[in-house]
Amino acid sequence: VIGAASRAIARRVAPTGAKRRVASAIVPRASADAPPVPAVDIPDTNDEWEAVSPVDFAADVSAALAADKVVILGKRGALRSPGFVASLPESLRTVWLEAVAAVRAGDNGGKRSIMVPWDNGGSLKDVVVGVLPTAVSRHNCPAAAFAVDVVLAGVHPPAHGQTLGIITALKDATSDAVPIAVAVARRFPTYTAKSARGGGRGGVERGRVAIKGEVLVAQVDCGAASRLGSGRLDEETSARVVAVAKAVRHASRVVDTPPAFMDPDALVGEAASVAAELAGNHGLDVAFDALRYDALKAIGFGGLVAVGDAAARDGREPALVHVKYRPSDAPPGSVFRKIALVGKGITYDTGGLQIKGKSGMPGMKTDMGGAAACLGAFKALCQLRPSHVELHLVLCIAENAVGPRAFRPDDVVTPLSGRTVEINNTDAEGRLVLADGVAYASGTLGCDDVIDVATLTGAQMIATGRNFAGVLSDDEAMERACVVAGRASGDLAHALPYAPEFFTKEFGSKIADMKNSVKDRTNAQSSCAGQFIANHLDPGWNRADPDASGDETEGRIKRRWLHVDMAGPATNKDGRGTGYGVALLVHLISGELYADGK
Repeated sequence: VIGAASRAIARRVAPTGAKRRVASAIVPRASADAPPVPAVDIPDTNDEWEAVSPVDFAADVSAALAADKVVILGKRGALRSPGFVASLPESLRTVWLEAVAAVRAGDNGGKRSIMVPWDNGGSLKDVVVGVLPTAVSRHNCPAAAFAVDVVLAGVHPPAHGQTLGIITALKDATSDAVPIAVAVARRFPTYTAKSARGGGRGGVERGRVAIKGEVLVAQVDCGAASRLGSGRLDEETSARVVAVAKAVRHASRVVDTPPAFMDPDALVGEAASVAAELAGNHGLDVAFDALRYDALKAIGFGGLVAVGDAAARDGREPALVHVKYRPSDAPPGSVFRKIALVGKGITYDTGGLQIKGKSGMPGMKTDMGGAAACLGAFKALCQLRPSHVELHLVLCIAENAVGPRAFRPDDVVTPLSGRTVEINNTDAEGRLVLADGVAYASGTLGCDDVIDVATLTGAQMIATGRNFAGVLSDDEAMERACVVAGRASGDLAHALPYAPEFFTKEFGSKIADMKNSVKDRTNAQSSCAGQFIANHLDPGWNRADPDASGDETEGRIKRRWLHVDMAGPATNKDGRGTGYGVALLVHLISGELYADGK
């Protein structure tokens, strides 16, 4: 169980002895006159990372207004609502409507900074006024969460001992609170390897991370606001905001961590820590298991073994992680719809023997974005204690390295499904590990819905762009629900064509059941890649006649498969992880599609 972060940080502020290895050997110079800043050893746990760069997503409005710098953002109507204006300090209230009117929001939002007398005129405070666009296109999130990035551009985490207040004015808190909070969370990632200023060589402390000041995020329901302290989110919405926003930061930190540190063992450890926290701190019915190289090979996880073989030789063994959540208060014999979240966890992708070039390999630490999204979504969902579903987290973890035991083009691999695969592209490794994952989820676990999430193809960005994931499903209701969940959550998604009769033939092989890469790269590559994964679902999983007896099984539960290719939205323009997928999956599984456990 994860310990108290505050105690861990207090211990780490003290001078250190042995130094840890840091992600960069380059040590920048600091001014000799610059005072040292409080710093800690590189954190070990997510709680410790959160304590180094704290964000309170349930702050009180009065606390946010008392911060050293304040950002107030929202749509123009919400910012000008009488109840919200009345909640502002008098010195700000007198100039507020004029300040909001002066901001030109346009299509992408706008902002301006004003200096406002504070504390009865004793000081001036920097207040950023951000106006989100009133209307968006029909495929976008109605909350206009994307424009939060424009408003917060240039707004940095405060230094230690200072605070930053962010107040969001929401016209409809029920629908807007989560996507706006997620957009804020993405602006304040936790991972950093920047050296802390101190008394070490060159004015910096090696292997230490500076502690930042707190960001206080207060969300105001303008439909209820009439005076300071009112307009609070209801308890359920507030809990969802905190769980999802913190999980987004967790997922982005996992993606941002360099591969020397976030190797297969470390990613397994992240999942184990989440399971321990949920079971210990939250008292949930959560069970953790992990299969490593020898067990994977013995059972027949041929995709994971092939992809992870080269790294395993150096001790970085592949893994299949399974974490199960079952509602704690369920009476004996209760039956729930079983949902599997299957994440691609390639901790680094060199491309294998068909190696990536010098411009194609940097950034491939992010190739486990799908696993990070599934882990974050599982954590947030469990904290919200769903009573209508049984959740299964399946992480397919490996490093696609180069070495004497690397799998080769022309090899034939047999994944858990038993369907043989002729390798014609070692850089199409993600679908191989996911083939094992979906076979395990649909066959061994017998889940009713299998949702696989991956940074799978560069072609996804050609098909649906940088901001939309491409989704593929054998069920129209599932596909539609995912697209709706994307618009509602701000994790945008758009459907890819589902037509196995057009795409399965792209993998034809003369010697095996299929190849792992397409013949025609102009024929909907992202749909084809998803179809490859679907080819490894348990053969009797979604058939009315699973035993081939000729008789349909009466009352058989309809089973559904969903594939989410998030190669584009997994990172921002700076290459940092966005935590994409967390909010999407939470909204999907909490939504109408699963009402009453159907």
